[in-house]
Amino acid sequence: MRRHITDGGSSVDPTNRTAVRDHLERFAGPSAVTEAEDGALRAEFSGRTHVAVAPDGAIDTGMPLHSFAGTPERLVFDHEDGELRAELDGESVYVFRRP
Repeated sequence: MRRHITDGGSSVDPTNRTAVRDHLERFAGPSAVTEAEDGALRAEFSGRTHVAVAPDGAIDTGMPLHSFAGTPERLVFDHEDGELRAELDGESVYVFRRP
């Protein structure tokens, strides 16, 4: 049995607009990321699925059957596994899986 091993992802300060945009574009595709009038960066996926990161670092996600809103300490993009982790307080983690 071969186990898939990744580097664990890239940690990003959610208030670093350039880094967040770069990673969202890599995560969702460049044409899927837009900037709203309030400065929020939003990655749209199929249907009602999205990830939005406000200038203050607050994150809002939407997927059928669940959503999340909060202000994480860091975002960890694992592009190989298609996961975005919002790490809140060292103990709590929200995981968004790329559809």
